[in-house]
Amino acid sequence: MDIVTRWRGSVHDSRIFRECRLKQRFEAGAFSGILLGDSGYPCTPYLFTPLLNPTTPQEERYNRSHIRTRNTVERCFGLWKQPFRCLLRGMFGDIETAKKQLLHVLYYTIWPST
Repeated sequence: MDIVTRWRGSVHDSRIFRECRLKQRFEAGAFSGILLGDSGYPCTPYLFTPLLNPTTPQEERYNRSHIRTRNTVERCFGLWKQPFRCLLRGMFGDIETAKKQLLHVLYYTIWPST
């Protein structure tokens, strides 16, 4: 997991990804898997994005599968945010306080019994 708390919520995910260690590690070949991104990301050997103008049945099937899989992930994020109302409305105020709040939420989500 790569947690980047450097920017406020108005920064597009693709910019954050462009500057995070996870991207660097994928580019270095440290991981053999793939990531799914929306059309705001560039398509790379490790980051698959939907095709903008599918022309064949195979391309349409790829887009349907891509969308279905990403929707599942987005629903998981929504479920993850529900117990933490501050994540649904966004974090306001001092960025350092927001970073600490986010890290606490992540910590107690991953290790709830501690």
